[in-house]
Amino acid sequence: MSTDFGMKDRKALDLSGKVVVIVGGGQMPGPGLGNGRATAILAARHGAEVVAADRNLAAAQETVDVITAEGGKGYAVAADVSDKEGCQKIFDATMSRSGRLDGMVYSVAVNPPFDPVANSMTTEDFNYGIDVNMLGCYYCNLFAAQCMEKNEGDTTGSIVNISSIASIKNELGLNIGILPYALGKAGLNYITELTAAEFAAAGIRANTLMLGPINSVLGNHDSQTLFGLAPDEVEETYLEVVKLKMGRGTVWETAYAAVYLLADESRFMTGQQIRLDGGATLIR
Repeated sequence: MSTDFGMKDRKALDLSGKVVVIVGGGQMPGPGLGNGRATAILAARHGAEVVAADRNLAAAQETVDVITAEGGKGYAVAADVSDKEGCQKIFDATMSRSGRLDGMVYSVAVNPPFDPVANSMTTEDFNYGIDVNMLGCYYCNLFAAQCMEKNEGDTTGSIVNISSIASIKNELGLNIGILPYALGKAGLNYITELTAAEFAAAGIRANTLMLGPINSVLGNHDSQTLFGLAPDEVEETYLEVVKLKMGRGTVWETAYAAVYLLADESRFMTGQQIRLDGGATLIR
């Protein structure tokens, strides 16, 4: 892509010719869309060949079906990011089929089940939360960057890690239900900075997109199942911390922010934590 940003007829956020992996490109069942699926669809609309990776192959294929129905390019890969081998599988499959990698979005999160009365969680569930929310990010960043190092040019790849304001804003105290998620995302923030520093000389960028109250299928599901909120209470609770007139953000706003970070227009941005939170972290 040309980085002559002053060209009169330049197509903004053009991902043509780029191969982009969306880790978490499927989504859990439920009404609405997830951040991963929306980002995959939008990246394809901007010209990328999209690799939708998810432990649920059927869900990832549903995302690909939307992409191909719109005339885009993509394929699905089944992988469980809770272990190193599962992460490696994503990038082996991508390089085998596409021959290169230009972008990676880590859009995976899990809130393990817990007992809200006893405020307890099994060790296995706690470890699984850390494995998915943090260690999976570490391995996907590493393997993605190793693939991107093979690319030529001044800007050779972009990594976007989806975090949460839960990693920096504590309102629940010592609540075991949120701990593996919040700790995992805090680790993800730091992993992004380490990745950006380690691979900068190779032209690889890494940034964190830190989300606040987004109207996503996962956010709505976990708000109800973890904290016992009714569907209408979820919206009311979120609006207590988002003072903007338009209310909660949408998964499409997440997707547009991610596509900007994947595109060459953001070539001078790396190692940053960008808050897409409706100003929620302004309220202390």
